[in-house]
Amino acid sequence: MITNLDDIDSIDRKIITLMKKNSRMTRREIAEELEVSPQTIQNRINTLQEKGIILGYTIITNEKKLGKEITAFILVALDRARQTWALTEQHLLLRVDELEIAEMHHITGDSDVIIKVKTRSLDSLEHIILKIVNLPGVARSRTLMCLSSYEYGYEMKRTEQELVPSDLLWNFT
Repeated sequence: MITNLDDIDSIDRKIITLMKKNSRMTRREIAEELEVSPQTIQNRINTLQEKGIILGYTIITNEKKLGKEITAFILVALDRARQTWALTEQHLLLRVDELEIAEMHHITGDSDVIIKVKTRSLDSLEHIILKIVNLPGVARSRTLMCLSSYEYGYEMKRTEQELVPSDLLWNFT
């Protein structure tokens, strides 16, 4: 459902901002922050859901603590003579779990698709890349590995204890 942006006011935007920061925030806490009644907040949240603006609620996990040490972005270029994006996308979507795909986007530029994967090791990343480049319609790929991240409003950097001495040379602060 497409929504007219005029249907969303500053209170709706503030509710969304607060809930993005902490979706466990109670309606009462949001109401106190915005100086309105909890029922007003509940009504607005219901309306935002009905309009398809709020799609769901989720948790944010520390993937490294769950054994997913490697985050990489795989840029995929399609063989235009052999395949269309739709068929290659179907192959990828059928194997989301196997390929450890966290996100996938059809993009512009030198590549056609960017795939974000989170995996446990360089060996597993290599296997994922080999599976992707052997899919029908894939002409070539390029992989970028993530050193640190800022995701979902949380900075996922290494702590001082995790830094090795050579890393400290780059700390200019």
